Amino acid sequence: MPHQMTYLHISCNGYDRNWLSNKERNAFKAESRRIFQTLGWTIHRGTNGVCDTVTKDQQDLYLHPTSFSGVVEVAEVPSLVEHFSTAKTFRCYHVDYYEEYTDISDEEYRAALEAKRDEITDFILENCRTKRTDRYIVDPVAARVAQQFEICRLCDKDRCNSVGIRFMSELIDQLLQQGRMVTAETDCGPGIRTATAKELKNSYRHPVEQLDGQISMMF
Repeated sequence: MPHQMTYLHISCNGYDRNWLSNKERNAFKAESRRIFQTLGWTIHRGTNGVCDTVTKDQQDLYLHPTSFSGVVEVAEVPSLVEHFSTAKTFRCYHVDYYEEYTDISDEEYRAALEAKRDEITDFILENCRTKRTDRYIVDPVAARVAQQFEICRLCDKDRCNSVGIRFMSELIDQLLQQGRMVTAETDCGPGIRTATAKELKNSYRHPVEQLDGQISMMF
């Protein structure tokens, strides 16, 4: 079953940016806990002003008084909404769906990126062109490209995307070694850009040297 980042928007009695009373807050917490426990979810109680979180299999929801948000099975949502209709302390009035999350391993993720190597390479070269040869990009290119081609995974809900960033860093290093990109030290640290046609031609005669591995480290 597909999993998606889901927001179940709710209107909560006694809440308007802050709780109007502890009584209403406690009533909401007690009822929301009871409903989710009835449906087989595990309650993780929040402390020090942090809201509760509930989990079930590979699903999780953060129970804020304006929305229950997290990655859930799409097929589970109708049942949740139906049970919310019995609630006395809150009302669910809308559901939004965002990114889909896939259950794949690191190896499968890397293989999926490898299958798009040519497309990713073209994207990097196109987006790293500069108008002048003395201009370089010092932003975290690998991280930005990894985000562009990211596959959201259930094992990485925080979206650290370490596999994607590592893949892009290695690809950028290869492009530098091939002379398809060039690097230089700038006032803001190591920078890179796409090689010009003249530089690319010369690179076949003079291999490009990297700045002691700094480029791969910055990404």
